[in-house]
Amino acid sequence: MIVLAGESIHIQRPCVVAMGKFESIHLGHRALVGNMIKLAKPDLATALVVFEPHPYRVLFDPGYKPLFTRCEREHLVRGLGVDYLLEYPFSQDLAALPPEDFCRKIYEELQAKIVVVGEDYHFGHKRMGTANTLRQAATRYNAQVHVMAHHGANGAAYNGVAKTSTSSIRALLSANKLHEANDLLGIPFFIMGDVIPGRQLGRTIGIPTINLHPPAEKFLPPDGVYATRTIIGNRCYKGVTNIGIRPTVESANAPRLVETHLLGFDGGDLYGSHVRKEFIYFIRPERRFDSLDLLRAQILEDCRTASRHANLLGF
Repeated sequence: MIVLAGESIHIQRPCVVAMGKFESIHLGHRALVGNMIKLAKPDLATALVVFEPHPYRVLFDPGYKPLFTRCEREHLVRGLGVDYLLEYPFSQDLAALPPEDFCRKIYEELQAKIVVVGEDYHFGHKRMGTANTLRQAATRYNAQVHVMAHHGANGAAYNGVAKTSTSSIRALLSANKLHEANDLLGIPFFIMGDVIPGRQLGRTIGIPTINLHPPAEKFLPPDGVYATRTIIGNRCYKGVTNIGIRPTVESANAPRLVETHLLGFDGGDLYGSHVRKEFIYFIRPERRFDSLDLLRAQILEDCRTASRHANLLGF
């Protein structure tokens, strides 16, 4: 996959283009990308168009935290078999671009011969551009537009969710309904980052941990303890992950940390290692303990719970 970024992106060969927010690359997004790949002929490239930063951060809420960071989204797209990931810098100026000018970018700069969008896709000034706008412009370029219906989980409402959407996944994660959120994502929710040095307090109680400081713009589930799977290189480890400030050993204003005890890890220095933590099951909220002994006893119980649920869910 080739990643291209900038205000003006040109591809040297005709292509099939899929457009959308693609914040979470959930099952609906994957179906849209799969359709794009099926429509691509041997002489057509496939290109996924995304915007950075997330449009909602620019237009409505600078504090909005996408489910996946730019780096994490690139990791997800690499696994989909797409030729190009095209990142356009999103700004108020781009949001004000007349839909007709946006269409010219798609059909002239990208040489799009087929465009694939969801049925509620809007773009351009005041979101006036629609699939019909793309269709009307396509006639001038001998191109086609394919519109996909909303993707529903198993073809029906799932736990009250009538269609697969990023907002429904965010709501499920915020309610600690990990199993349901992961079903809609099609993969476990995850965090990627580099292992950083910590205070090594875990070693003093016989439960060493690895630590990540998530990016400020990264969405995180509520503070608490989770059963997780951590991928380091080509190895996977079950584990127990705490998201929060570690109130037993830190002050109330400490930064949020993602801290994991790896089950079955045989030791070694992991500082600087790039890891991916997949969240499998919510165990309990974070809380303060009156002593390190009580904390240790609870973590050991959390480890047993994590292992049991990972086995039940096939991880």
